[in-house]
Amino acid sequence: MTDLPKKALLRVGEVAKHFQVSEKTIYLWIDHGLLEAEKYERIIRIPRESVENFRLARKMTPLE
Repeated sequence: MTDLPKKALLRVGEVAKHFQVSEKTIYLWIDHGLLEAEKYERIIRIPRESVENFRLARKMTPLE
């Protein structure tokens, strides 16, 4: 994973680069409610906090 830019709202491409997936995957995650996003006219931005929450919610713990 790459580091996220230090700003409150991220572009879809920045989030895709962070997770090393396509922009299409990010749009699917948004459509399925996995990632929160904000839409301004035709511009979609993803709050940094949403990306961090998404990552933490999917963190796996070792099997015991």
